[in-house]
Amino acid sequence: MKQYESLFKRYREQELDTVFAHFPAVAGDYDAKFKELANITSDGYDQWIFHQPRFIQKYHRTSVPKLKNYLDYTFTRLQDLERDNSGKYFVFSSDGSRVCFNTGLQNSNQSDLIATFQKATPNPLDPNKPITEWVYRGCWAPIDYGYRNHFPQDGLPEFAWYSTDSRDYVFDTSYKLDSDVFDHMFVRAKERAGMPNASDDAVRIYLRGTLQDMVFEIRRNYKVAIPVYYVNEKRMQLLLPFPSFSDKNEYASFLIDRDDTSKRYRIKTIFDLDQAYFSARLITRPDRDWLNP
Repeated sequence: MKQYESLFKRYREQELDTVFAHFPAVAGDYDAKFKELANITSDGYDQWIFHQPRFIQKYHRTSVPKLKNYLDYTFTRLQDLERDNSGKYFVFSSDGSRVCFNTGLQNSNQSDLIATFQKATPNPLDPNKPITEWVYRGCWAPIDYGYRNHFPQDGLPEFAWYSTDSRDYVFDTSYKLDSDVFDHMFVRAKERAGMPNASDDAVRIYLRGTLQDMVFEIRRNYKVAIPVYYVNEKRMQLLLPFPSFSDKNEYASFLIDRDDTSKRYRIKTIFDLDQAYFSARLITRPDRDWLNP
């Protein structure tokens, strides 16, 4: 199958031949199809929107930003998996006019939701206008008419997986955790640690202390370390949450990478809460105690 940059159009200048599918607007609402899907997921609509004012403002142009990012990142992963196992993750109808993939989401009856698409056809009034190759036709459970009328009942598309190594999901407390690598991330650290006007030394001291305390927290509660699939690097890593210096109810997170040679975890960067959620949601719905933007 052809490789695409994204599932749907992500920015105004994006060429349509890099976009997998068009999601039709309904009464001028370009997010209507995504909102329909959010409503039928077992998570419920509210799980796919931001609740903190700063993130609502940041993503004010879209209705369900969590869901759209989840679908696009999942699609990207499925493309990678499909390259090695053709026909396992994207299933075509017998005539090739439709294609589908497993979103990894379920409805309230715990049935998988399969995203289905139909071959796009040029507008007869403007046949030279660029179009995507596919058009979204809905998400259906395998028993629904929208799926079974077009696709085989045996051989459902498999959902995305991210690692078969159990070590990728849990912090190994026998490994060391680096705490002296902040030089390349001070601008980000100051902003996300709630210390925009602090000196580099003050930020360094705060982050070192946070990391030292974190290992003890992980030993008491392994769920503190959140497994994520970092799309940019196409690999599993872990998130370690930490509270803002200026507001203990605000969180950011360290993205860390396991180094088996040196038996330590190295800090890659610092994520804001929305970035952390997008990466973590690919693996599971994150714990709302802290990762709840």
